[in-house]
Amino acid sequence: MKNVFFSMFGCFLFVSAYAQQQQVFTFQAGTTGVSVGAGTPVKQKEIGKAAMEFFYDYHYLTDTTDAASEKKDVMILQVSYGMSKFSSYRTMQTDSLIRVSTADRIKANPGKYVGGSTFSIYKNYPSGKFTTTDKISTDWFMYEEDIPVQEWTIDDDSTKEILGYKCHRAECDFHGRKYIAWYSDEIPVADGPWKFGGLPGFIAEVSDSEGHYKFALVGINSNAARDITIHDVQYNKTTRSKFYITKRKFDTDPIGYMSAVSGINLTITTPDGSPNNELMKPRELQYDYIERDYK
Repeated sequence: MKNVFFSMFGCFLFVSAYAQQQQVFTFQAGTTGVSVGAGTPVKQKEIGKAAMEFFYDYHYLTDTTDAASEKKDVMILQVSYGMSKFSSYRTMQTDSLIRVSTADRIKANPGKYVGGSTFSIYKNYPSGKFTTTDKISTDWFMYEEDIPVQEWTIDDDSTKEILGYKCHRAECDFHGRKYIAWYSDEIPVADGPWKFGGLPGFIAEVSDSEGHYKFALVGINSNAARDITIHDVQYNKTTRSKFYITKRKFDTDPIGYMSAVSGINLTITTPDGSPNNELMKPRELQYDYIERDYK
């Protein structure tokens, strides 16, 4: 097994690897662990054309005991005829920037190339299925599942206005959490953020009852012409449950996970060359995933 040592300065760690092309890996240390990203362009395959686009603020906690740990992302729901895609608009913009940047530029200003969430949800793609793609460390994963049934309880008496649209309240239990949603029958699209749907209208806002996750509509593009794409990469085909189990292995022990899958013994050192034992240790998560029923 090869040995690789990372020196830590600031909050970013870098290593360049050479295979068929140069890759720049960025490691970010934080209170919730170590995240890794590869600053290389990801090829895209067109699978449709968006007719409308909906933009959401996505709020989530990285420590469920601390409201100040809230993180934010900007998400985009691209709706086509018969299918839709929900993904990070921030990551979409970052990917476009990476494609026109050199490895030296990325290394010189790594913070500029840090995107948002890596997951994408494809509804009715393929027909009758949901497809989820996501990244763990530097590996891409994909799993399909039947279109989930969400049993909503609708409260027509409770209403509020979102972006000028009258919305009605609904509740449901889904994959280990209770959700409160606000939907409008004034928007002619039966869809919503993430995996949500099944209401007689468009879901403009949804949050779990504990305040850990929230999607809030902030903008609509009714004249979209952007391509709907999927990463054209080698995926690890898996199931929803196995994906979350693998993700948890990485999130609790990122260095151990990367060492196991790469066959390289990774060690993080401080600027004086001594091992950084804190970052090497496995850790407990201070949060749970949006879907809790994988265990």
